[in-house]
Amino acid sequence: MKRVLDMILRWKVPLIILLVIIMVGTIHYTSTSRLKISLFEGLGRDLLVPFQWVFSRAQRFVLHQVEKVQTLRTLKERNAELEELVLSLQAEVLELRNYKRENEWLREALDFKNERGHDLLVAEVIGRSPSNWESTIILNKGFAHGVEQGMAVVTNEGVVGTVVSVSRFSSTVLLIIDAQSATGGLVQSTGDLVLVEGGQADRETLSARPLSRDTVVEVGDVIVTSGLSTIYPKNIPIGEVVAVEPRQHNLSFAAVVRPFVDFNRLEYVLIVLPQDNGES
Repeated sequence: MKRVLDMILRWKVPLIILLVIIMVGTIHYTSTSRLKISLFEGLGRDLLVPFQWVFSRAQRFVLHQVEKVQTLRTLKERNAELEELVLSLQAEVLELRNYKRENEWLREALDFKNERGHDLLVAEVIGRSPSNWESTIILNKGFAHGVEQGMAVVTNEGVVGTVVSVSRFSSTVLLIIDAQSATGGLVQSTGDLVLVEGGQADRETLSARPLSRDTVVEVGDVIVTSGLSTIYPKNIPIGEVVAVEPRQHNLSFAAVVRPFVDFNRLEYVLIVLPQDNGES
């Protein structure tokens, strides 16, 4: 062993030169363009083919998944932006619809005022009575806006009811269909006086009773306010007679009146304010 080491040390310079020559020759041989490869090179390449195929497929798969993730992330971000835009547009549409309805009511109030000469206050319905025994609505106007107890509440279609209680920023209205409501009316075609009362079993119609034996009411007659009370102005529409029921051996009758106002769909109403000359 010692001899071998001595020989290597003795011939180290020639061995180094030989290794350098072999390396340079190998580099030169493999770097030049050749149409044929050596047997060992071919064998090495063939051994690497399966590994290269697996690596290539894995690389393509990973790149494809990364691309899908990036696309999905982009779509999610875009979807979130579109959903936010849709919600914003929906809110804007609802707001515009509310403005439109309010403007329509303001125009109706102006037409009503010009036609009848009464000052009106537009109010929005913000609540309804949860009780089955009372028919009331709550408005967003109170005595801070000039509302007082006993004021009439109407729409462009007809009578709604009477203000029965008032707070600073709200008021409660007793609807004419309530059992406690009684309104002086007259038959528009004849001028005959009737008393219009609520409290019907269906909670959707009114009862009109004649105040004179000579009163004649027929189906299709329109009942309006008489103007004899201090609450409702004269000739405000109340409803249409849909049936006449004889009572007490046909010596009297009660007319069933369907109100012109749809109380289930009330959104805005008009509060009749006192006239400037002090009349109600």
